[in-house]
Parts: sequence; structure tokens; C-alpha cells
Amino acid sequence: MFYDVTVLFSGTKYPTANLYFKNICAIRLAIYDWLSSEQEEVQAMALHMQTKFEKYWDTMHGLMGVASILDPRYKMKQIEFLCPLIYSNNAAQEIKKYKDILYDFVKEYQSRSQQSQQVQSESLIPTSSSRPSMPKLDLVKQLDVFVSHSTTHGHVKSELDHYLEESLLPRNDDDDFDILCWWKSNGIKYPTLHDIARDILAIPVSTVASESCFSTSGRIISPHHSRLHSNTVEALMCARDWLWSEIRASSPNENEARRVTVQDEEVDNNEEEESTIETENISLFFD
Repeated sequence: MFYDVTVLFSGTKYPTANLYFKNICAIRLAIYDWLSSEQEEVQAMALHMQTKFEKYWDTMHGLMGVASILDPRYKMKQIEFLCPLIYSNNAAQEIKKYKDILYDFVKEYQSRSQQSQQVQSESLIPTSSSRPSMPKLDLVKQLDVFVSHSTTHGHVKSELDHYLEESLLPRNDDDDFDILCWWKSNGIKYPTLHDIARDILAIPVSTVASESCFSTSGRIISPHHSRLHSNTVEALMCARDWLWSEIRASSPNENEARRVTVQDEEVDNNEEEESTIETENISLFFD
């Protein structure tokens, strides 16, 4: 289970925020199940794991619970199913807490939208000196902004309720569902939730891919690159990653992709060594 979840969370070509809640809950339930094991070794291991697990549970599960609600295949169902298993008698309170967090997000994004509309409205209001010659079209625009501004609150609130009340999106065991594409397509229908989903689903669950955890090859900045501006280095690293991702994706098999990656890393290492030697020679010359 831990291996499968690690591989899932370490994905770099799909959003992982909406996958976090149900899988981390599965790990939590497994740990608590091991605490009641008849084998003392398993109990001791589970107790040690529980200590580390609970350290991060309270700070992460709220936001990631919201991410699971933004998955149109489940919405509130994951939370309504898993909370009773984890919190028992306090399940109803926890379910309400997750829902309230999302409502708070809606209010915050609603406030931003209102401020933006207010700025637009003020820019359309003419000064006293120009008011007598105000065209009729400007008055119509002001009326539209006023109506939109005065009805924003009710619209955003009903938008979330409407989303939760709609039927779930069909799902399959081998479902290759693109949640970002779904929210992009439904942005007109749920504009506020679309903005929330765009920000929350962009959060990676893991800060580094699993294959990169124990390898620093290709990630050490050479003395030559260290002289560049940080924005330039970031642009070079991103471009390199994007280009090699396309090459690996177009490789006929996994072994070929690995061979290309190894060759690339060897070239980088050679360039770093040459740059280091050149820097040392320059230093000796000036000394």
C-alpha cells in the first residue's frame, strides 16, 4: 500500500491534490489497525508511524479534504464515507468543518471578485464636469455593473450548493479522468469554484518525484550557471525538464527513455567538471 501511494503521490504529469484525501485516510486506518495487532513488533512499528503521521495530519487534511470535494466524481461522498471510520462520534462535526472550509474559500474569492467589479464600476462613473455630456451607452454599462455587483453574493452561494446537489460524474476503475480539463470546460457554469479548483488542484502533494528522491544527478548548479540570474536559471531548468519530458514520452520503451536520461546526466556532469577546472585555472592565473 505504501509503495502504491508513494508512486501515486509522486506523479508529475497529473494533479495529485484530489487523490490525497482518500489515500492518506487509508494509510491512517491501516496504522490504527496495526496498533491492535497481536504481534508486539507490529504494534511498536505502528506506534512509531502514528507519532510521525499525526504530526502532519491536522495541518494538511483540511485543505486536501476541500480538494476531494472539488472532484466531481465524488464531491462530499469521500468525506461522508471516511469521516465516520476515522472520527466515529465526531464524524458529523468533521464533515461540517470540511464543508465550512470550502464555503470560506467561496466567500474569499467572492470578495476578490466584488473588489474587482467595484474598481471597474468606479472607472465607469463620470466626473461632475463631464456628467452633462455623458453618453447613454455609459449609463447602460453602469447599470449592468450595478446589477452584477448587487447580485454577486447570492449567485456565488447558490453556485456551490448547485454543484454539491448535482449528480456525480460517472467513474470507472480504469478511469483516466482529467480533472483540470473538466473544470476548464465547466468554468462558465461554476466560475467561482473554477478559480478555487485552479488554485487548489495545482498544489502538488509531493514536493519531488519518487525517482528523484535519492539522486542529485543533473540538479547541482555548476559554477558557470551559479553566476546567472535566478530567473534565468529557473527558466533554463524548466525548459530542460519540459524538453526531456517530451523526449521520454516519445521513446519507444522505458529502457530507451532511461538511456536518454542517463546520457543527458552524463553530459551535464562532464560540463560541470569542465567548468570547475576552468574556474580553478582562472583563479590560479589571477593568484
